[in-house]
Parts: sequence; structure tokens; C-alpha cells
Amino acid sequence: MLRNCTLFYPNRANKSLLRRLPRCFSLDQTSTATGSSHQQEQQQNADTAREVKHHENFASDWWNKKGPMAALHALNEIRVPLIRDGIIARGIVNSAYINTTSVLNGQRILEVGCGAGLLTEQLARLGAQVTGIDLGEELINKARSHLTESSPELCSKVDYKVQPIDQHAKTNDNHYDAVIVSEVLEHVEDKVALLEASVRTLKPGGSIFITTLNKTLPMWLGGIVLGEYVLNLAPKGTHHWDKMIAPLDVQRILDTMHCQTVLINGSTYDFWRNTWRWINSTQFCYALQAVKQE
Repeated sequence: MLRNCTLFYPNRANKSLLRRLPRCFSLDQTSTATGSSHQQEQQQNADTAREVKHHENFASDWWNKKGPMAALHALNEIRVPLIRDGIIARGIVNSAYINTTSVLNGQRILEVGCGAGLLTEQLARLGAQVTGIDLGEELINKARSHLTESSPELCSKVDYKVQPIDQHAKTNDNHYDAVIVSEVLEHVEDKVALLEASVRTLKPGGSIFITTLNKTLPMWLGGIVLGEYVLNLAPKGTHHWDKMIAPLDVQRILDTMHCQTVLINGSTYDFWRNTWRWINSTQFCYALQAVKQE
């Protein structure tokens, strides 16, 4: 996508440049490309607004363990230990806190697309200083109210912001020990931009953790057709085939940002028990950890 396209007009300063352009390249083509870029950006903004609104519709019921976010609540059972152990494995945790309930004490963590804070609070309970950002104002309001009403002891450890990641990255360069992008990529059009901004906020040696849905036929049939339209495990319209992404593609994107993938785990959801478990295949869902190189 062309984000910054310079138009050249035939004045004295650039007539010579125009003469050197290939005949197949015209000002009309440049203008068309700029218009197309602008249209694409408008479409992405509209898509983002729809995604945010879709999730805000469930803000009031977000913390209901038997509600529409039941599977997301259950996911904490495997994603919290994965993040905890992944951070410990990098050797950046104070040894005095290992094997304690405050194992992540002193760790700064950013959660991108935190929703109403299901994962954010759990990481804070392990001692981390957690910043949760989301585009949904109603979701952040719900996250804040739940924090103050149900977990006031964590208020000093959690900071919620209604803020896009690219804006947050401008003032938090190389700031966090870990960045979490959990159940977010499958709702985003421009995955490269989101990951690039997320990595910018990460300290060298820090880890980015991603959980998402694989772009496979079994995932589409099980996760969307069956999960949303037959069993109602998730609200209809939550996931879309064209936004899913394979783990190898995520790894390739992160490679260009000097992040080395150190772990990829496959996972699946047993809906009849409302539990998640790790499996030897990534054909359904997966978790990935990558480390930002020095």
C-alpha cells in the first residue's frame, strides 16, 4: 500500500525529473495510486470501527464466565502460564521471585487489544506492571470498573488506555519487557503495521507473545461455521477467514523486524468442557513467542 505518494508538477524545479520518468509512468497513474491508497485506508478504518463496535456490544457481559466470552476466560488457563514461563526462560526475572506468586514482579508488560482486561488482571496478579490498550472505549471503561470494584489491590499495577498501538509506540520506544497480542491478529487487516508498532515498544531481549487462529480449513469449519453458527460458542461475525494468518507468515513478518521466534505451540478448544489444551498441531489455534534481538 502506498502511504506517502509525492506528486510532481511541471514547474522549473522538476521538469528535468519528469523528462527522465519512463513513458509508462504518468501523473494520472500517480494520482490514481494515491486515490487508491486513500480509499484502501478508508476501508481499513471502517473495518476497524466495525470490529471495535462488534466487541463493544459485549462489554457489559465480558466478565461473565458463562457468557459470550466463556472461551476467552478459559484460555487464561494455558496462556497465562505460557507467558509467565516464556518470560522466565529469557533469564530476565529476578531469581528471588521465581516460584513465588509475584514471579513477574518488576516486569513491564504491554497488552495490545486488552478488551475488558481478562488477561491484563491475571498478569498483574503475578506482580507485573501491565499497560492495557484498546480502541474500544466501552471495553476500557468496563476494564477500569472491574478493576476498581473487584480487584482494587491491583489498581497500582494496571494502567488502561484507549489508544491505538502506533500512537502508544511513539512515546514508549524500547520500553516493555514483554508485549502481548492475544486473540487480536484475527481481527486486524494491517497485521504488519500492528506488529511493527508492537515490536517498537519492546526492549531488546524482550518477548512478544501472540495467540491467534490459523488460516486452515479445519479452523474455518470448526471455529467459524460450527463454533459461531451452529454451537454459538462465540458471537456470530466474530471471526473472518480472510483475516486469519498462518504461524509461518507471522514468523516471517517478525523476522523482518529482527525478532527470532523461539516457540510455536498448537492449541485446541474442547467446547464440551470449556477447556483449552496444547496439541502437537497448529491447524486450529497457536501461540507464538519471539524475542527481539539486540
